Amino acid sequence: MIVNGLKLCNFRNYEEEAFEFDKKINIIYGNNAQGKTNILEAIYLFSLGKSNRTSHDSDMIKFGENEACLEIDFLSKNREISGKINLDSKKKKRILINDIPIKKNSELLGNLNVVFFGPEYMSLIKDGPKKRRKNIDITISQLRPNYLAAVSDYKKLIEQKSSLLKNDNPDKMLLSVLNERLVGLTEYIIKLRYEYIKKIESLAKKIQLDISGGKEDLSLDYVSLGMTINNEVIENLSHNVRNVLIKSEERELRYRECIFGPHRDDIEFFINGNDLKLFGSQGQQKTAILVQKLAEVELFREEIGEYPVLLLDDIMSELDSTRQDYILNKIDNMQIFVTCTDREKFENLKSGRFIRIDKGRMTECTCI
Repeated sequence: MIVNGLKLCNFRNYEEEAFEFDKKINIIYGNNAQGKTNILEAIYLFSLGKSNRTSHDSDMIKFGENEACLEIDFLSKNREISGKINLDSKKKKRILINDIPIKKNSELLGNLNVVFFGPEYMSLIKDGPKKRRKNIDITISQLRPNYLAAVSDYKKLIEQKSSLLKNDNPDKMLLSVLNERLVGLTEYIIKLRYEYIKKIESLAKKIQLDISGGKEDLSLDYVSLGMTINNEVIENLSHNVRNVLIKSEERELRYRECIFGPHRDDIEFFINGNDLKLFGSQGQQKTAILVQKLAEVELFREEIGEYPVLLLDDIMSELDSTRQDYILNKIDNMQIFVTCTDREKFENLKSGRFIRIDKGRMTECTCI
């Protein structure tokens, strides 16, 4: 997949700007708070239909304006595609692909696939499981558009169940009905998450060995329903889900909260059998996160036959020279966007494009 061009009007700090991109590497540089990350956010918006930085569309409209417009041209599965997004402070955003309105995000997914990696991911292993769940959900949603709807439906049921459990005298009959409705969705979500994690683990192992000179073996565990999920659990998943929900009912009534389910899932990282969260160095944790992101890239290629667009937001300063070199020289079959404050680190690039941003304006565009 290749993004050829992007136009922004009243988006974030951009009044009006148009960009053309290199098919390989695009280095977007400039001082902090000039609008570099906003370009990546705009591309991301066309992939998932929502921002990776805010849940409020109005936040993306330039201060003092009521509307914003974004346009994009990209190549996907050998098809030239155009997209347009209109943001209105008083209305729901409007998305069009090849002039056809998109009514829900699941219709948008799969047109433009991206893998995003920013500084906030550097603490992915140390932080709570919510971030790790969100990270895998983003990738699975792009590969399996129906998954997004299932996760949304599951969250709604969990909210209903949580509200019921907070009552002084919860209706146990209604609780049983909700639990039965949760079984199918829980089974579907766990199966896709397990499938995803096993594929990512297989790809990540190879990358981790390569980047560590053969010294580090990376493995992942998927924890759900209060247990580590394996093939045996998956084979009898419907029974296991129903059994856990029944057995946990008394505890849930006592504590007035939903104890088990995909909303509590977690992913654990190990290097040479040691838990990275407890025993890994900061460098090892950063490398494992980078490796997971690169594994996501390879998973897209395996699943859909082409690479996604890789968005790297100011993460080069977080990585040592070995890992920087790995990204720029080992990955040469896809389009990459890199934001940074200093272009000198990339002066040895043999091809690509440098785009300088200053106060929401493109002040320089140099092709190599």
